[in-house]
Amino acid sequence: MKNIVRFIITLSVIFLYSCSPMDRKYSDFIEDGPIVYLGKLDETELKAIGERNRVHFIWPKQDDPRGTKAEITWSNKLGHQTVDIDPSQETNFYINDLAEASYIFEIRILDNNGHNSIPVTVTATVYGAIWESYLSNRNITGNTVVGTDRVITYKSNVNSTLLGTEFEWKQDGQAYTTYVDSETDEGVLENFKAMSFRYRTKYIPEEGGIDVFYSPWSYYVENITTADADAGFDKPTNTFTLPIPNDGNWLGYELRWTDKTTGEARSQSVTGNIINLSNYNALAVNIMTLYKFDDVNITTIPFEYSTVRYVDLDRSGWYIAPETRVSDGTPISKVNDVTALSAKNQSPYLSHQLPYNASSPDGDTSPRAHIDGNTATYLSQVKGWGTGIDSPEETGGHSNGGVSNVAGEIYFIIDLGAAAQFNYFRVLYRLGQSNGNLKPQAVSFYGSNDPNCITDPSKWTAIQTRIAMPNRDSASTAGTVGESTGNTLLPECSYRYLKMRYDEWTSGSNTMQIAEFYLGLYN
Repeated sequence: MKNIVRFIITLSVIFLYSCSPMDRKYSDFIEDGPIVYLGKLDETELKAIGERNRVHFIWPKQDDPRGTKAEITWSNKLGHQTVDIDPSQETNFYINDLAEASYIFEIRILDNNGHNSIPVTVTATVYGAIWESYLSNRNITGNTVVGTDRVITYKSNVNSTLLGTEFEWKQDGQAYTTYVDSETDEGVLENFKAMSFRYRTKYIPEEGGIDVFYSPWSYYVENITTADADAGFDKPTNTFTLPIPNDGNWLGYELRWTDKTTGEARSQSVTGNIINLSNYNALAVNIMTLYKFDDVNITTIPFEYSTVRYVDLDRSGWYIAPETRVSDGTPISKVNDVTALSAKNQSPYLSHQLPYNASSPDGDTSPRAHIDGNTATYLSQVKGWGTGIDSPEETGGHSNGGVSNVAGEIYFIIDLGAAAQFNYFRVLYRLGQSNGNLKPQAVSFYGSNDPNCITDPSKWTAIQTRIAMPNRDSASTAGTVGESTGNTLLPECSYRYLKMRYDEWTSGSNTMQIAEFYLGLYN
């Protein structure tokens, strides 16, 4: 029996000694008790919404009731924040004052005993001034007036971050606003009387966000019209009295011009509607309407307004060649298919070869038709050979004889009665032409103050040569652009005698026909 007891004791000692190293390893782990982990967040339920220099964190209530705090770190743990939570409620908080960037946040749940959950990570973008600076206004595709309203139209919106557009304007001494939601393609500025408005578009960068971002203000401004300037311009004093718009953002006007003598750029502006142009010496001004929105000044696109006043010379004392044709002795009554001219309208200087067609049945044709004020009468001059005075070949011809460069030039001469200053001409073509065949294509002007110019070509001075006649290829229908050359500029000069030479013409038809001829001076 003693031996059995001794054996049992021995085994017990052996067992104790053989187990002691393992016990020491376990004791290292259980010295402070077992490791406790809290329930971690579900990444699929965690929201991190980027806002303006902050992030909004949201997660639903948790199954583990022990958590009392959430610890959030970012930027390699350089950023750190701890917030109190109630796991039985939705958690909702912000981390503020973040620089604009993308972040990876690490979140742990803590209890009051220092236990924590396994961390989870979530990525979020923080928005700010840089992102906002890239925003643009929703593109307006239409801006029209319908009755008393201004209607704004858009293409359908496909940008999920775009909320809508704000409009602001001022009229009747009050400020007005309206809002056009992104889901609609049309907005109305009701009872709009102003000439300007401003607008900006609202954005929220992420779904669920509440911080609003705005595109920069854009401005719509209208300029006055040419009719407004015409009505308010006083040429003798170079004064503009322009409209006062019903617009609380309207500030005044600015006019810019280039001095025609010195080439100097000049301008003048007023915060009002009356402008006295000082030292004005130009042909035109650029007119702009000025607006001010808070501290932002906006200027309209300028339009050029001509301050030139075209004044036709008095044609009542003019004489036009030929009133007699000394070259072949044809009497006046035969040369002009009209009543013989009275003695007072005859000039002793205007006699030269000038073929014209006096057989037209649909109107009187004579030299004097150019200055008789009757648009139904005209001078029908027979074309030369070829298509111009520089065409030496004499192939073909016209039934009324024509004049080639061998026989002489095709022209007419006007005696103004006394030297007169002029710098433009205007031709009224014979009306009813279906095309440009009956129009001179190019002309030259010569001037003289010597009566001997009628018989001595050396007495003429070239004013301007080879002028392409405006609207020369269009049908000369009354009320259309083809009716007239319009006021066509010449170098400013002063002469008593004027010669207009026909340089180029088409090969179609026999004659070239002009109803009225004018000279004038603009200033």
